[in-house]
Order: sequence, then structure tokens, then C-alpha cells
Amino acid sequence: MQEKKKHIAGAYPPGVVITLDEMMRFEYYVQDIPLLPQHPVYTILAGRHASKLRGRGLDFEEVRIYVPGDDIRNIDWRVTARTGVTHSKVFNEEKERPTFIVVDQTSTLFFGSQERMKSVVAAQVAALSAFYTVRRGDRVGGIVFNEDGNEYIPSARSKSHVQYLLTCIAEMNAQLPLRTTVRPHTPVLNEILHRTGTLVTHDYVVTVISDFSEIDDDTIRHLQHIAAHNDVMLVHLTDPLDAQLPTGRLVLTDGNKQLLWNNESKHNGNSYTQNFETMKATLTERFRNYRIPVIFIDTALPVTSQIMHFFGKTNN
Repeated sequence: MQEKKKHIAGAYPPGVVITLDEMMRFEYYVQDIPLLPQHPVYTILAGRHASKLRGRGLDFEEVRIYVPGDDIRNIDWRVTARTGVTHSKVFNEEKERPTFIVVDQTSTLFFGSQERMKSVVAAQVAALSAFYTVRRGDRVGGIVFNEDGNEYIPSARSKSHVQYLLTCIAEMNAQLPLRTTVRPHTPVLNEILHRTGTLVTHDYVVTVISDFSEIDDDTIRHLQHIAAHNDVMLVHLTDPLDAQLPTGRLVLTDGNKQLLWNNESKHNGNSYTQNFETMKATLTERFRNYRIPVIFIDTALPVTSQIMHFFGKTNN
């Protein structure tokens, strides 16, 4: 079976299908990422360091709603009496930050116009996040999913465990070229987010990697629920064709119907690009209300440089 999967991956150009060996190489890329950011950050690179965590320590930080498992000694009785809802005090503390990675490998991600498929980039981001988490001494786990099912990987702290996680990603990634239809994406994503909300407790760094092409109110509700007691990061995968179509006449199809498109007709090209930029701005602003940062990763650029750029900006 493993030999067959290797053959399938080897039958396609680089960037179409990713192998386990390719993902394992990302262990070396994380060596250049600083272990101690100057400020607390809510990113896929968060981990074991002095940060704004929900726990018991020396310096009072804030008050939040009580979560089962909190130390009862930290209950703020004044706020509880005033609001009628049990609240806990939050302190600065050095504490483990387990990472939970949600990796989309559905058919909608089997798309890329230049360097890599979105599905391959999703796998690369997951590998980078997993190796960095283990390097920090924290646990990592997650869910890899497509339209037909999912694989849950419990959190653990070892290179062999990361290899198991990446093996699951490689196996689902290898199935994508064999698919002949694209099924609705949003219901599958929502189901996985609902399950994620039942698996993570609190103080996790939850990284969701997808293209979020058609999210709905349920998607936002599930993410808001997870973010209530965890730090959530959305990695939004984009492609140059998402932002701009080639000039001239094009024939576009969804597999069933065709559309003749001309960028120069009725300012179609400008409207297409403007809609993409509006989507990015709206998505960023919408999730900012829930303290959920969104990082956009382009399939045409190296993943490592984009992650490092984002990490550097966050810590400035």
C-alpha cells in the first residue's frame, strides 16, 4: 500500500501532490524561527513562553467566565456576585500551549495556477506548525479531513507522533487527483469544526487551514465557540487566480455548466479583483471581533517566507 501511494505521488509534477518525505523536511525550516517572541501572539507559532495564558501565576491579567477545570481559588467573587455568572481571574504564567491543527484536504483545495495546489500548501503549513510546536516542547494533534471522512490524531509530544500526523495528511492528499467531482465544502468543514469544539478544552492553539471559500453562519458560530477558551488562527489559502483572471476571453466551468468570460467587458476584471480584496478585508474584520487572526497564504510564494514574515510583523 505504501509503495502504491509513493507511486501515485511520484506520477505528478511537484506541487500537485505532496509526499511524507517532503513534509518531514520542514523540521529543518523551523530552526530559524525564534523561540521567544517579544510579545504574546495568537498565531500558529505560539507555544511555551511567558504569555497571556489562562492559568494561575503571579501577575493579574484579566477576568473571564469560569471554565470547568479552573482553580476555584481564582474565582473572582465580586464580579461573580455583580454579574450572576461565575468568573475567574486570569494571570500571566509560563504554561504549555498544546496545538491542534485542522487540515482541509477536500476537493475544493485541489487547485493551483502556478507553483502548488492549495492542498499541498495546507500540508506544508501543517508540517511547519507541527514541527515548531514539538520543538517548543509542546504537544500537537489535530484532524485531517476530506469529503469521505477524517482522521483524528490525539495530542502528543514527539517527532514520531508528528510523522504519524503528516502520514495521515499525505494519504488524504494522494487521493485528490483521483477524484472526479467536487462536492459542497462548507457542511464538511462545519462538521469538523463542531467535532474540534468537543475535543479541545481550553488554552489550546487551534489552527484551521482551509480556503474558507463559502463559510456560513454555522462556520462562524463553531469558530466563535472554540475561540471562547482557546486561541484560534485561520490560515486562508489563496491563489493568484483568486485575485485576478488573465485578460482576454475565457471559458469558465464548474464541470456542468460553462460561462464565457471577458475581463475587459463591463469592467469584469476590476470587479473580480475588487470582490477578492473586499472578501479578505471583510473576513479579517469579521473575525477580529472574536480575536481570531487570519493569515493569508499564497500558493505562488514559499510557505516558510510567508509564515516568517507574518511572525515577524506580529512581534514588532
